[in-house]
Amino acid sequence: MKTIKKIVITGGPCSGKSTMLNLIENTFTEKGYKVLIVSETATELIRGGISPLGSPDNMFIFQDYLLNLQFKKEEVYEKAAREMDADKIIILYDRGLLDNKAYVPKEEFEQILEKFNTNENELIDRYDLVLHLVTTANGAESHYTLGNNAARSESLDDARKIDELTLNAWIGHPRLKIFDNSTDFEGKVERVLKEIYNDLNEFTPTGHTRKYLVNLDTTVEENITNVSEKMDIVQHYLKSTDENVERRIRQIGIGDNYTYYYTEKNTVNNSRTFKRERKINAKSYLSYLSEIDNQLFTVIKTRYCFVYENQYFKLDIFNNDNNSGILEIEATNQNDEVSLPNFLDIKEDITKHTIYSNYEIAKRNYVCK
Repeated sequence: MKTIKKIVITGGPCSGKSTMLNLIENTFTEKGYKVLIVSETATELIRGGISPLGSPDNMFIFQDYLLNLQFKKEEVYEKAAREMDADKIIILYDRGLLDNKAYVPKEEFEQILEKFNTNENELIDRYDLVLHLVTTANGAESHYTLGNNAARSESLDDARKIDELTLNAWIGHPRLKIFDNSTDFEGKVERVLKEIYNDLNEFTPTGHTRKYLVNLDTTVEENITNVSEKMDIVQHYLKSTDENVERRIRQIGIGDNYTYYYTEKNTVNNSRTFKRERKINAKSYLSYLSEIDNQLFTVIKTRYCFVYENQYFKLDIFNNDNNSGILEIEATNQNDEVSLPNFLDIKEDITKHTIYSNYEIAKRNYVCK
């Protein structure tokens, strides 16, 4: 049975929306979902030269343009979701229609909605889940920046005000969830993903990743391919001026489709690692190739993703090692208990062995020699 889950990611300026959208897409694509992203319409219009600056009348007209385009975009994405050959679909909205209520007086917003023969209650009913990310201007001021969005110009005070107005615009939605800055961004990501897992009735990972070395010599390949989704991954490591920052780009192929990611990992005090990842286009990917660190090998692998006894596994098989693969799982049991697949020959638990990280494998170009 086809299921389509419609999720809004909203929040004030510099709240982490763009990074969050990429992480959600990456996480649930690997879990067998088809993830569609409806881009932020306001930014799209501003970058295209249609600006709300000037008199209040201009803002009213801009909102009219904005809702007109956003209604049409959402209609196209929802039609595509219904018609595409996929059973589990998530539509992520980079801001929903009610976000626009934050930028005009209530009476004017109601007038605009009348033009489209709708009302606020109908807009609320369009979405299954609304996730509000609080701006870093409120509680994480040192991380507030205007540099990652050319359409952004708000001061700290302005960002806090817009954040409050945006949140108030969604009050009344039965599945409105708020994610503040009481943790670092990684904690914010964990809380958001947990909420989506719950909404999808999926088992929620505990955040504790376990790794196992798999003997491929005694594993029947058909047992893997018959139960899994396959993706091809090419991973290049880039030069870095900071020894604590690991930079990489990845190309992920699922069938005939390819997606590209740029990732930075920052290690603090030789212990905790902070990860930042964003989706990039093919042109940017090709541009980054000029920064490849030639002292590290390119990691090329095939990833098989599958579910076994309500646990989600990823098995990586590297192109230059036909003897050993690496099995990974984020435990869903708080005690980290894992029921290992009976069709794999597990050699050992390598969770605490750093030599099996992709970065270390890129240094030596093989898994376990």
